This record gives sequence, C-alpha cells and structure tokens, in this order.
Amino acid sequence: MKSFKLKDKQFEQLAESNLLSNAMRRLMRRHFTHCSPDYQMFLFLFEEKAELANCEEFAHFPVAEEVSEDIARELAGINGLRYGYAKAAGISDHREGACQYRKKLYWVMAWGTACEANSLLAQIILEELVPKFYDMALFEELCKRSGETPFFGRLLERKWLLDNYVQAVISSNKLPDQMNFIQISAMPYEGRAVKTRIFFSEKSIPPDLDGAVYFRRERKSDLIKFKTKNMRPVRKLMEVSGAEAGLWVKLPERVIEGSVLCHSAAEGAAGLCIVFEGALVWSIHKDGENILTYREGNYMIPAMQPDVDKYADLGKLVSFGQDFGIPDQMDKLQQIVRRVSSVCRHGTSIVFMEKRGIAAEIDNRLSRYRRAFKVKPFALAAAKEEVLQGITAIDGAVFADLNGDCHAIGVIVDGQMVVEGDYGRGARYNSIKNYITGYKVSHPKEICFAVVMSEDGMINVIL
Repeated sequence: MKSFKLKDKQFEQLAESNLLSNAMRRLMRRHFTHCSPDYQMFLFLFEEKAELANCEEFAHFPVAEEVSEDIARELAGINGLRYGYAKAAGISDHREGACQYRKKLYWVMAWGTACEANSLLAQIILEELVPKFYDMALFEELCKRSGETPFFGRLLERKWLLDNYVQAVISSNKLPDQMNFIQISAMPYEGRAVKTRIFFSEKSIPPDLDGAVYFRRERKSDLIKFKTKNMRPVRKLMEVSGAEAGLWVKLPERVIEGSVLCHSAAEGAAGLCIVFEGALVWSIHKDGENILTYREGNYMIPAMQPDVDKYADLGKLVSFGQDFGIPDQMDKLQQIVRRVSSVCRHGTSIVFMEKRGIAAEIDNRLSRYRRAFKVKPFALAAAKEEVLQGITAIDGAVFADLNGDCHAIGVIVDGQMVVEGDYGRGARYNSIKNYITGYKVSHPKEICFAVVMSEDGMINVIL
C-alpha cells in the first residue's frame, strides 16, 4: 500500500496486517462463537516513516504508547471502518536485507459499529500483544507457523480475557467492586428477589423530578453510601425503587441521593445503570448499551454473545450418552428437560439416575427421613403441563430414572461436602452439584447426573 500523510506524519500500512487480522478473527471466534458480524474487530499494522535509531545486537522490548483517538479513527478509516483504538511502539528490524533502523509501528484495532465493549477489549488485547513483537523478524516467524499460539500468550485463555474485561469495566467507570453487585443480587427481601436499578453518576441527582424520592442529608450521619458494609440497608432501599425506578448514587463518593423513575430524563443523565433482574442476575449498561451481564456465576459480553442459547449446556448429554452407550435415552431426556423448562415458573432441578439408585436413595433412605415425597412412577414426557408446573413449584428436586419416569418430588438432597462451592451460584446449584459429586464417588459404576434450571431460564448440566 502506498504511503499517506496524516496529522503531519507519513504512514504506510504493512502487508503483515492481513496476517494479524486473520489471526485475531480466529482468536475471537474461538472465544465468542456467537459474535455478531456487526462487532467484528480487525487488527491493522501501520509504520510511521521516521527513523528512530540504529538497531543494536540485543532486543529492545517495546514500550507501548497511547495514540490519540483522532489518529486511531483515521487509521481505521483507511480500511473503511469507523471506530478504532491504537497503540504505538518502537520495534527493531533484523530481517535479512532490511535497513538496520528501529521503526515505529501503530497497532490499530478497528470495527464498524459503535461499541463500548470493543473499546475495552481492544485495550486489553493490545496491552498484551504489542510487547511480544520486539522485532519485525517475528512476523516472519508468525507467518511460518501459520498460527498465533506462540505470540498471543494469555489472550488464548478465555477466562483471563473475560476477567480482565470485567475489571476494565469496573475501573474505567469508577464503579464499586463487582462482588458488591453479586452479593446484593443474592439477597432476598422478605422472600422477594431483587428487581430494580441503580444509577451511578458523577453528577448530583437532578432536582424537581416527577416521581422522585430525595433523601435528606443535613448531617453526616444521614449519608448512606453504597459500600460493602452497607449492603443490607442498601438492599432495603432498593425496595423503595421497585421495578419501575432506581436508586441514584453519586460518584466518586458513592452516596445514595434518592430514587428516580426509569425511562425518565434522569436515566439518560446518569449514563451508567446497573439493572438487577432477579437472584444472581444483573447487568451494567452505559449510555443505553449493555456492556456486561452476570448470570449465576458466569460473565458475558452481550456484544460478543448476542444470542445466548439457554439450552447450550444440554450438548454435554450427547457425548455423555455416547460414552455410556445410551444416546437414544439421552435424546429423550433432553426433550423432557426442554419441556419442563418451558413451563417451569420458579426454577427447579431434576436428578436422573438408574432405578437401583432411586430405590436405594429414595425408598431406603431419603423418604424415611421425610426428605422426599415418593410418587407412583409416571412419564414426564407425557405429563400435562399443569402437572409439570405443580411438581416444580415446590422446594426440592425431582428424581427420575433414565427412561424419564418421575419417582419422587420435593427431594431435599444431602451429603458431606465433597466439592468446593461457588459463591456466585445459588443454593440450588451448589447443593445439587455437591450431591451428584458425592453420589458418583460412592457409586462410580452407576449413571447419575442432574439438570439445574434457574429462575431466569438458564440451564446447567451437572455430570
């Protein structure tokens, strides 16, 4: 590509851009299989035509510098994209026949649709990637290996990328630690799950709003702050707002100033909003864009995962059935789970095990201690919707055999702690996981697994 001038600097886009862009697309598809094409990111490489210094025998590890937003966008525009984030760094060139001068490269992540999530991901990716390329010769090595494995480092770990993204969302927006949101979303109030909003803003709550409740703050003791030790009073105040309003928290002091109606002028003025949608389900919205969702222990980036399939975890049963030589039975049980989840109103769990296991657990043990209601076996696949709604409306698990016949309802599972709990998940998930793990330890040759259906509709398979 011919060189061009931009902001009094002479640039040239390097051929290595195609190599890097392809590697980046493969990486993002690996991590986010449902990534929308609208938010697809590309990685381009530009050289500033200015000689820095003679190359030396030893390597200079690049120090990445921030590039202005204007230059980043204009470099992205060279490739027909509207948005971009860029870093610049010096690099040596010890390729055969190359001039022995250090060069200044501009690394540009670019995309076509406005997306806060992409801005944060681009920063994380370039901070990890740029220092690894300290010499132009490494691009030749990358081409020879036709893969990004030796150079992308921790970016290959989806969990590392997600964890850093969560921290970037929290720190860049000056929000309280995410554990506060997890804790408060897990706290019922008089049996009710939390369903409301919290607006965070560096501005004070707008005056004279219709439907708003303003908290008086004449004395220091009147101040109520959003912080860890105040989670109980904060949860109580969230009931004042309800589903149609939200608390207003002023940053950086994190003082709760009042409650405002949703969809009012105040919502647009705040910019940041935490939406609580039930037990252990919340999301962070910035200027109307959902930039982070938390759902029972799992973080998601909506722009990268726009169409989350709540039945995706059922795919585990396919290989499980093949391993035990019962693929047809697993197909039938999958259909049963889908049917139950479609009519279940409050979340439930189904434990599937062999008939001998049910006889030992239900008939000979749990029911004797009034921890289960035994029922005459009936086919879950043929049961009426009203029956399925009824047996899943009460506390406790449903126990069924591998043919899909129900043998017990309202089962309160027990067992010694044999697996580490997950603070981010509810009691239903943790107790069932512990029970299944313990049962399989004591009965290694028997088939036993469970399906946990959350109140928000998500489904998890525990094998």
